[in-house]
Amino acid sequence: MPRENNFPVQITGIQSTGQRIIVTDSQESVHFVRYRKAENQLVIFCDDTTPRYVTTCCVLDYNTVAVGDKFGSVSIGIILSIMLS
Repeated sequence: MPRENNFPVQITGIQSTGQRIIVTDSQESVHFVRYRKAENQLVIFCDDTTPRYVTTCCVLDYNTVAVGDKFGSVSIGIILSIMLS
C-alpha cells in the first residue's frame, strides 16, 4: 500500500471514528488520516503542530482527541470546521 513520505514511523496507537483514522506517534504527536480507496492510499489531512511523545490517546468525538505524553502532560486536540473546508 502506498503511503506518504511524512507518515509517522514510531506509531504508538491507531483508532478510528467514522471515516477517520487517528494515528499517534511517539515523537510526532497526533495525525488524522483518511483512506483513499481509489488510490489505495492513507493520507494525513490534519496533524498536531507541537511534537509530543504520545503514550495514550482517547477519541472524544469525531473532531476531538485527548492525548497524554511521557512527561505526564495531557492535551486536547480539536479539528476546527474552518480547517476542513
